[in-house]
Amino acid sequence: MPRAITALIVAVLATVASLHLFFQAGPQTFSPPLDQMEAGRDGADITDDAESVDPAPPAITISTTLERTAPVESYLREAGLERDEIRQWASHFKNGSQNRLFQKGHPLTLYKDPETGEMRGLKYDLDDRTTVTEASLGAGVIKVAVMPIQYVIRPVNLTFAVKDSFRRAAAENGIPTPIIETLEDAFADRHDLSRLAPGSGVKLIYQQKVSRDGTYTQVGDVEAAQIRFGSRTLMAISFRDEHGRAHLYDERGRVLGPQSLRFPVNFKYISSGFTFHRYHPLLHTFRPHVGVDLVAQYGEPVKAVADGKVETAGWLGELGNCVRIEHARDMVSIYGHLSKITPGLKPNSYVHVGQVIGYVGSTGLSTGPHLHFAMEKKGSYVNPLNEKLGENHPVSPRMQALFDNIKGRYQLMLAKLPDLGSRYIVSGDRKPAISNLGDLYHVTLKRPKNLSGSPRADSHRSVRNVSSGDSDGAL
Repeated sequence: MPRAITALIVAVLATVASLHLFFQAGPQTFSPPLDQMEAGRDGADITDDAESVDPAPPAITISTTLERTAPVESYLREAGLERDEIRQWASHFKNGSQNRLFQKGHPLTLYKDPETGEMRGLKYDLDDRTTVTEASLGAGVIKVAVMPIQYVIRPVNLTFAVKDSFRRAAAENGIPTPIIETLEDAFADRHDLSRLAPGSGVKLIYQQKVSRDGTYTQVGDVEAAQIRFGSRTLMAISFRDEHGRAHLYDERGRVLGPQSLRFPVNFKYISSGFTFHRYHPLLHTFRPHVGVDLVAQYGEPVKAVADGKVETAGWLGELGNCVRIEHARDMVSIYGHLSKITPGLKPNSYVHVGQVIGYVGSTGLSTGPHLHFAMEKKGSYVNPLNEKLGENHPVSPRMQALFDNIKGRYQLMLAKLPDLGSRYIVSGDRKPAISNLGDLYHVTLKRPKNLSGSPRADSHRSVRNVSSGDSDGAL
């Protein structure tokens, strides 16, 4: 009897110790292959504090880009897992990620023990924002983590001359289309960039977001730009207002670009207009239609028509997935029947004009893919086709000193870029010319892997540099 009591006490103490270790486990308690993977991505070294414990041998890493969409179990079966293992790993994955399929084109990495062949862990990217990791903690315990993919911001500094057209010159120098369009919109009221004269010089600083392992790249924002043509110079400086919203301003602190969009989506036609007496195709009754229905392709991006603060973002009865945005002068814009709302869009968050807030769908009471676009003014519905949002807001007086400081830093950065332009254009044939060896700038481009585009080989036409240092954002 005493032996039985003693054994029972030992078992209880062992169980308590195990539970304590499990619940105290943080990210560092992931199995060695996952830790090594993250360390390898960031260039860090792995050290073992317990010198008396031999580290586990490196795992066998199997990485691939999936060629088809299939259930999680299917891929685990092909990886050689037994039925019970498959059920266990797949169950944890589905519960943690709310996904039951591995999607075509997504990267998947498996980690196996080199001696036993048992699964140590896996890593799967749900999209370019979120990754799911599973790791074996031993004794049949599996830990799942859903984490955001970490990006670093790297500024791209670039200068080039316009030979025949701005858009063509920008594309030839590897500038992403969103950056080109941002510049065209920003300067539209001051000069049509499509009519820039040959010989105009462009200096540009914009952001490039790169995942730490180099798998994904995203186009960031324009930080600063300078365009010289004839005797004129146009300048754009990125600055965040008191609400944290980024805008482009000229050197005097006046906001650039459109302050509102005419329509929030690229649509085919208007199927229903604003009226207080419309026959509803589903309810078969006459009722007000206090908005306009913009028929568009399913999944087409929907953009905020002006700066504002999100009032609601979620399911809203007949409107299905819906976003309501509060604007200045007691105005509210409404976007209904969305297929999905942009992840991270929450009430009280600020959005800027042109920001994607969701995608065209047919949720709620809808007969097909379209956007129900409506506006309220002081609590009453108004025809959105007759209203204008947005306001030309310069830098506020209390932010002027900060703006001047940031402007000065960007001006210094732009001044360090070589001046290319009219002196390289020969009138008549418009061919670039080099007057002396001092005018030949050599391009040094440090790129993270898997970046699209490349600089032009004719370095007298453009000078480009991607900073190799990580940055937390714009100045």
